[in-house]
Amino acid sequence: LKPCRLHPEAGQPPVSSSRSPSAAALRTGDAGGAFSHMAAGVALGRGCSEQERTPGDSVVGLIARERNELYRRSNGAAGASASRRVSTPPRRVKAAPPEILYACADPSGASPARCSSEARAQPRLMLLGFAAMCGFFLSPGGLDYPAEAAQGRITWQDSALGDSVDGASPSLKRSPSPALRGCCGAPAEFFWVFLDGSQEAEAGKPFRTKVLARDAHGRQARPADCETLRVDLGLTGRARLSSATATPVWRNGELELIIENEMAETVEAEMKIASPDPDADVLLHTSRIRFASGPAHRLLMGFRRQTATAAPFRGPASAEAWPVGEWLEVAVSAVDRFDNRVALSVAGYDGLAVRGSASLEFLPATGHLRIEPDGEVGLVAVRGATPGSAEIWLEANKMNASTPFGRDLRELTVRTLTFSEGQGRASATDIAAPPKPPARESLSDEDARWADQAEQVREAFLHAWRGYRRYAWGRDELMPLSKSGKDTYGGFGATAIDSLTTLWLMGLEEEFEQATKFVRDELDFDRADSMVSVFELVIRGVGGLLGAHALSRQEIFLRRARELADRLLPAFDTKSRLPWPRWNIARGGGGNPNGEPTILSEAGSVQLEFRALSALTGEPRFRQAGDAAFAAVRSTGVSGLMPVYLTPPDHANVKALASKFAFGALTDSYYEYLLKQWVQSPTNTTFKDLWISVMDELPGLLRPRPTQSSARRGAAAPPYKLVEVSPSGETIWKMDHLSCYAPAMIALGLMELPKEDLEGGRGDILRSVAEGVTDTCVHMWTGSRTGLAPEFMTVRSAAPHDLAEVPRQGRHSFLRPETAESLFYLYRMTGDEKYRRWGRRLFEAIVAHAKVPAGFCTVQDVNQVPTEKVDELQSFVLAETFKYLYLLFSPKDRLDMDRFVLNTEGHPLPRPPRVSS
Repeated sequence: LKPCRLHPEAGQPPVSSSRSPSAAALRTGDAGGAFSHMAAGVALGRGCSEQERTPGDSVVGLIARERNELYRRSNGAAGASASRRVSTPPRRVKAAPPEILYACADPSGASPARCSSEARAQPRLMLLGFAAMCGFFLSPGGLDYPAEAAQGRITWQDSALGDSVDGASPSLKRSPSPALRGCCGAPAEFFWVFLDGSQEAEAGKPFRTKVLARDAHGRQARPADCETLRVDLGLTGRARLSSATATPVWRNGELELIIENEMAETVEAEMKIASPDPDADVLLHTSRIRFASGPAHRLLMGFRRQTATAAPFRGPASAEAWPVGEWLEVAVSAVDRFDNRVALSVAGYDGLAVRGSASLEFLPATGHLRIEPDGEVGLVAVRGATPGSAEIWLEANKMNASTPFGRDLRELTVRTLTFSEGQGRASATDIAAPPKPPARESLSDEDARWADQAEQVREAFLHAWRGYRRYAWGRDELMPLSKSGKDTYGGFGATAIDSLTTLWLMGLEEEFEQATKFVRDELDFDRADSMVSVFELVIRGVGGLLGAHALSRQEIFLRRARELADRLLPAFDTKSRLPWPRWNIARGGGGNPNGEPTILSEAGSVQLEFRALSALTGEPRFRQAGDAAFAAVRSTGVSGLMPVYLTPPDHANVKALASKFAFGALTDSYYEYLLKQWVQSPTNTTFKDLWISVMDELPGLLRPRPTQSSARRGAAAPPYKLVEVSPSGETIWKMDHLSCYAPAMIALGLMELPKEDLEGGRGDILRSVAEGVTDTCVHMWTGSRTGLAPEFMTVRSAAPHDLAEVPRQGRHSFLRPETAESLFYLYRMTGDEKYRRWGRRLFEAIVAHAKVPAGFCTVQDVNQVPTEKVDELQSFVLAETFKYLYLLFSPKDRLDMDRFVLNTEGHPLPRPPRVSS
């Protein structure tokens, strides 16, 4: 039991125990564990008649009696040593008349005289009625919980003496704290009950507890008094209160607290119960709760050279070419669904053996695993006799029917090992190092003026990267407020992969090597054992790896991109050839159980990455899958602008569904990839022609509508708004920030298209639209109180169609990159420094209102200052927002747009030379 502490002087704050977080930690939540704070206070002493009340019935009297007793003990029994620990002897409190004590104990703040008079005026019938209610609702007989339920009495300790008081002391049993009362004014005691009868829990399962307030006869404390108590539960590690009990409510003198934790660990849980009365003492109780691993969910295999005993095991093995004839050490382990290791014997696989192709040799020859002392890892050695590929898998020679894998063990664990006569690595001359930041003396006068701004963006990116590296390494995204990570995309390390190209372009050699090592040694797609968006895995995962390969020429990135794409290809094997929206790349399953329609942007935004992968590997299957999905979209027969939804992938005949027309969410990257596929494959003019037809219909979504006069050379472009149109043709007066990618796309088209495609006024209108929409997008940022852009805004239906207000559901800001992207492209096209000045305003708003010690956060309301932060950092902030701002302020040769085309996540992919200007 962890006893409570008394204040050394009345009115002083509680003294925290050595295991309790500091007062500052309680306020900020940075105490190394999650704290939940429940509202507090207690109406002390009510319910006793004046005849029954004595000085000992008030909190003042209780403190006086117990402190006097403790002080007497310490001076007598404890001797001089105890006396030396008391810098100031506990204050002796003189007993006051009952009515004055009653007034002192009343939390209403009434004066003693007033409180006393009101107390004396209470009719005795009210006391009799209250006693009858207690008898009706509260029955004696102790705590009505199973005998196996673990209970802990919450006792207390005097902070001045520092000595624990024996909880079995009869005098202390009569003096519970805070001075909460049960029926008829009987003192209440507190018990913390573990309802499952043990301090053992399973990771991922709720651990149910209750706090009970009872008097000596088992009768509940008064609910009204309970509700005013302050109850804090401090939890270490990753434990937390469930959402259902994070703000708990007392019911019948009981408080339910359910603890959740997905990590296998021992958690220290400290219960603190306090009264707001400055003279009341505080109850503290600490318990240790052990969360054990759950049932085995999957088996892992890792590999390393047998001579490299200090190196980590790497997996999957297909990412590495191993030397022929050299022994490799194979490690096998089982994990639960939260990646906690499970002892192989517990999982039923203490008799596992490793099997493989005939070209493999095992040590021992039987392939049986040698179980390590901790029981969690089994080891065996293997080597390849000849160059080439060989399969390796697990086999159970002691089959346990209760295991989750059953007889599909080989199918679930088979891996491919590649052996070569060399080391399987690219030579140093084939690898390009990240470029160093340019020397100031080498810059033009214009670029030199912006060099400091580029460096500030670089430092801001590093601030976010270091937060991810420290608190969320290997997880998909950083949670900057709680200083932890979350797995938005199954847990394959999305932020590390999404940041690769930004690290390289910013010349961050050390950090780029960290991320490269993660891809080479730690990246394990088997971890992503959940249903994840196919679209996101392609643009962030495949695109990020291909972009890193295009810049650095390191083969490891191409291998891992190919491996991820291989895992995604089955998602395209549908009746329509449209991909399933979500797929499990660890288990190879997915689908669309709810029959959701296909989103246009998701079906039409995988082709750029798959075409690049086929070109680099010489394997056409990736391009064929992407092209088949694109052909399925085109089979609808709709040209130009398209509705946002198509039929689900399991419908053989693809049709466009009656849905809105938009240029932002649900459609954006489909139109972007029409142009970029032509940039990537300029001999195929089909993509260019389709994009031009979309541009010719785009004015139907613009307000005001562009005209030849408004688009003439030299005229200021109107601030165009991109609105939406309903299936019935009615205008939806709303503009997404996502649609702010459009100016960037149009600028790229103006720089790439042949002159003949821009004749007849088309080029002038497109230029005017790009400049006018950019102006509006910048205003979405600068028009808010924080200078951050909301997710969307309404547009006035009356000319000139200004931006109106930010609806409640659109007030948040993810720090999206679309406006920064357009500023980058418009600057590349025009060289006008106003785009750099606008970019500086965007960057300054991000730093001023979204930066926190561990990174940057989503902002809840762009019109609220100071901002309320959301505990998340989207990976695209590092992949795109900071990248485009850095490139905006950097010389043009930092990224040669004649050699690369950027995918929709900002990753550069190879392209042939530009065909025209």
